Amino acid sequence: MLTLRNPGVNSVRANIAAIFASFMLTLPAAAQPSCGKSGFAVHFSLDVPEKEKSLKELLLSVSRLEEKDGDCMASLARVDASLDGDIETFRRVLKSEGYYNAALDSRVENVGDDVTLVVFVRPGPRYSIEGVTTTFVEDGTEVSIDDAAPSLIVGQTARSQDIVAAEQQLLFFLGDKGYPFAMADDRQVIVDHATLGMTVHYHIDTGPKLKFGNVQYEGLDRTEASYLDRMIPWSDEELVQQSEVNEFRKRLMSSGLFRSTSVSVSEPDNTSGTDKADTAPIKVTLEEAPPRRIELGAGYSTGEGFDAEASWSNRNAWGRGENLKFSAKLGESEQSVSGDLRKPHFRRYGQTLILNSRLGRESTPAYKAHLFESFAGLERRLNDEFVVSLGLSGKATQVREDGQHDEYVLFGVPAGIGYDTTNSLLDPKNGIRLHLRAQPNVSLINDSFLFLTNELKASAYWTPDALGRVTLAARTRAGATFGAGENQLPLSERFFAGGGGSVRGFSYQELGPKDTDGDPIGGRSVAELAFEARVRISQSISLVPFIDGGAVYNSTTPDFGGFRWGTGMGIRYHTSVAPVRLDVAFPLNRREGEDAVAIYLSIGQAF
Repeated sequence: MLTLRNPGVNSVRANIAAIFASFMLTLPAAAQPSCGKSGFAVHFSLDVPEKEKSLKELLLSVSRLEEKDGDCMASLARVDASLDGDIETFRRVLKSEGYYNAALDSRVENVGDDVTLVVFVRPGPRYSIEGVTTTFVEDGTEVSIDDAAPSLIVGQTARSQDIVAAEQQLLFFLGDKGYPFAMADDRQVIVDHATLGMTVHYHIDTGPKLKFGNVQYEGLDRTEASYLDRMIPWSDEELVQQSEVNEFRKRLMSSGLFRSTSVSVSEPDNTSGTDKADTAPIKVTLEEAPPRRIELGAGYSTGEGFDAEASWSNRNAWGRGENLKFSAKLGESEQSVSGDLRKPHFRRYGQTLILNSRLGRESTPAYKAHLFESFAGLERRLNDEFVVSLGLSGKATQVREDGQHDEYVLFGVPAGIGYDTTNSLLDPKNGIRLHLRAQPNVSLINDSFLFLTNELKASAYWTPDALGRVTLAARTRAGATFGAGENQLPLSERFFAGGGGSVRGFSYQELGPKDTDGDPIGGRSVAELAFEARVRISQSISLVPFIDGGAVYNSTTPDFGGFRWGTGMGIRYHTSVAPVRLDVAFPLNRREGEDAVAIYLSIGQAF
């Protein structure tokens, strides 16, 4: 093969490059700042052993010269002052991290109006705790207190932060043992350079040992003090515990009755004769929140059409936290009015009395019905995660289907248990929700019969640390009905699936068995699954791809087969109250007569 080369081309390119390089060398160095009459350009660096990278980052974070690196300073005197200040700061930081024999040096080079500064840090060995002792003094006399030991232990690194934290831990401990006014005197710290160790001695003035005294409220207007007394977590003659004082404040705030709360332990006031010498009065300062509220809401879906809802509520109707609410709903599938009364801390703390009623008309793809229903029951919170409920319900329904009218009067005993570890009601990022409902019912007119309805709803949320802008969410639902025949169960009491709160991509109640006219008739059991990823793309906007699946069965329990699936994309506009949801979904393996697309618009996440 014959290859032709042109050496002249490479030669010309080399000459051009050389000329260009020579020209650039004649230009002033743009990267080097020139302060001129403005002072001196400062260039700072820190020389720390390679193995101490984290220490170097810590020192640079507190360095003033690091902040000024590349800037101009007015005079060399100011440069020297900044260097001395940095070195002194470095010494304090090194000691706080346990380096009590560190060596620091510096080098300064001044060429024209450029000043280069280098600080050399050789931290040396890290000192450790050799001994920890504590003296407690009450009313001038040394006392011993059981289990009062600082968190500082022999052998750990002698860091100032840990030493101070151990002292605070002692004060917190005493605050929960009846000593609300415990104070720390000057601690004694001895550094031994020969052993590379430190001995710490804490001196604590415990103050008087006190029990809880009278609770004194300030700022109450509509709210009765006796109602707030039910929220007090301590009992009479109990020693003061700061953790219970904090819990009391938390309970007051969570009641929703107050804009602000302050709960503090006061020193005994024996001049009034109302307080015992060994009791501390609790002062509670409150600012009440407006009790009344008007709420408006609206939504749309291709299956249910438009709906609007308005409500008026008073969350402190008679001064004991009673939450009274009246609502009206007007939509294509439901028109109703309802009333709800919740009386918190009924008979005991954490127990709520619930009374509600609803009168309305439902017009769904499966049936049309006029109904009146009522419920009375108790809800008890067992702890921060668990809540249980039990009540009595009554429901009178007139159901119309295919020109026929069926009337039912049902009496039920609903019971439930809930578990919730999520961090938000309307837009959770992490946690689990689970609710199990079991309700035996009896039909009181016509053909009397018994049936038992069971339903489990669960959802989980996870925001990985590595994907802080993405929340993964999953939901499941399963229901089963026992005791009633396939055609005996009222349509209004059957399970349905499909719609914005069920399986997106399908119309409301569309999934499951149908009659000869193609109308849904529901079933005795149901199963659903849903998965979505909530991707935050800005402060106020999220994109949410999702997939839902579900099925309705004639059998008493679901067999989890025959699932229909829908998928799509949603967008969320995040407000200070709750996200506004718009979902567009498509059914997979669409059948004849089913819509090709479904749209849902509402407030709050899908689940």
